Amino acid sequence: MRFPGTFRSALVGAVAVGGLAALAGCTARTNVGATGAAPPDIAHLWVTVDELWFADAADTLPESATGWTRRTLSDPVVIDLANVDPGTLVPLVSNLSVAAGNYRQLHLGIADSSERLVAAARAVGLEYNAQVDLVEDDGTITKAPLELPVPGAGLTIPVDLSFEDDSGSGGTDSAAGDVTNLAITLDAARDVVTYEYGANTGYILSPSASVDDVAAAGEIRGSVDTRGLPEDHPAITVSAQVEDGNGTRHVVVQRRGVASDGSFSLYPLPAAKKGGTLYDVVIACAGADTVIVRDVPVNDDGAVTTLQSTPVVLTPASTVYADLAVRSTALPAGTRVEFHQTLAGRGDLPYVIDGTAVDPLTRQLPGEKFALASGSLVEGNHAGGDAISFATATPAEGSGSYLVGSTGPYRADTLETDPVAVTGSSRDPSLVVAPLPEIAEGGRSAALAVTILVPAGSFNRGFVTVGAGHRVVETASVDTLLERGGGVITIIGLPAGSALAPAAGVPYQVALRAWNSRNASGTITRVAGAASATLGDGGVGAVSLRIQ
Repeated sequence: MRFPGTFRSALVGAVAVGGLAALAGCTARTNVGATGAAPPDIAHLWVTVDELWFADAADTLPESATGWTRRTLSDPVVIDLANVDPGTLVPLVSNLSVAAGNYRQLHLGIADSSERLVAAARAVGLEYNAQVDLVEDDGTITKAPLELPVPGAGLTIPVDLSFEDDSGSGGTDSAAGDVTNLAITLDAARDVVTYEYGANTGYILSPSASVDDVAAAGEIRGSVDTRGLPEDHPAITVSAQVEDGNGTRHVVVQRRGVASDGSFSLYPLPAAKKGGTLYDVVIACAGADTVIVRDVPVNDDGAVTTLQSTPVVLTPASTVYADLAVRSTALPAGTRVEFHQTLAGRGDLPYVIDGTAVDPLTRQLPGEKFALASGSLVEGNHAGGDAISFATATPAEGSGSYLVGSTGPYRADTLETDPVAVTGSSRDPSLVVAPLPEIAEGGRSAALAVTILVPAGSFNRGFVTVGAGHRVVETASVDTLLERGGGVITIIGLPAGSALAPAAGVPYQVALRAWNSRNASGTITRVAGAASATLGDGGVGAVSLRIQ
């Protein structure tokens, strides 16, 4: 396989490697750790972090030679997102010095799966710096490279962080020796998307990502009792949710899978400095009634809130399957589809029961079927860790019926008002219509002209990926262009404008994946653009991708 021209290699020489940017004035110190989640059918989801950057401006591009405080890790850190210990963080860097002040971006450098295997990855037996280990139906493990949306581009996460002078002077409330502890969450539980090249499958990590100050976060712990479920029951997920700012539905703040022993931890959960924050906890499984525990308190002192002193008993429910009906206007490739249900008669907002990123090429649900429960809602109020008084009720939408919602990068969360019944089987799933997530308020639709330069006759299959920050935003097939030796494809409908991103507009990174169908595994090639294409209020951009 050939993987030339990654975004990272294009930056060599643009930004000096090693050490920190020169600091002036007051300094602060921070420790940074990471946690995350992976899909339930993945035994291991490995990423190797080798760089950590901070930018004080929200519009500093990842390839910019200035504006970043950059640290190259002398010892890269390998994280298995499928097996992070509950309630803990994998340390990335300690006592990192940065200039005191406000920061608006955090960037993780991820060693690309195509790059030479680093010592840290070799030490844990990996074949690639970023790797996915899948559990097959017969129990065997298949290992494959894990790709980022744009090879070598890393993950850029918007943040709102304030680092105070660690000297205890300068008019801050910081005591001498204070260190800010940060927690990075990479939630890939429903966000490892795939593509097919010949008889092979490629895996792309397009995670939800966030950064929290550990000093202003807490944790919810609990367990479930699955003895009433079949031994081969579907995976169980637990999420902490709050009402969105528009008063239309609940949104997920943290989500984790339940361990084999039934335990779970939701951490870190941001908490208000005064009075803490109340979360509603949703326990969902496609083979069980959904459990909702309301008003679970989380304080900012790092304390653990126990959901219930004994395991929450799960009751079985029928499993049904859904897929997406074909739309006249295709969903954006970066769309996440969510299924919601509402507690009846309480004036409550809909809860997210489950959801997933769509297949970025077919725009269907993964595997063209998505499992959900056709059962009741079991609800109760948190009782300070004591036994919860649960009640069982039919969802307001009806048993097995859901409100379908959608969201995506730089797009508004959208929720249908009419429920749909999901009654299908795995062989004949119910077809549902997901709403088109409109561009977020103030944004506009823009076009990006992508010029592809390839040797004639070398490739006949492939697609362009447009990414932003840490997510897939859009894709486009370029089979025809590759067959005729290159050309220009214009990708329309991209969110743009200064209302969506500071100053210049939305920065996009672009990559090409190309292969020849006569020998897909031997010709697969990934190429990234050398720089970002920023789509501002003018709404026009261009980028070139060349395969030598």
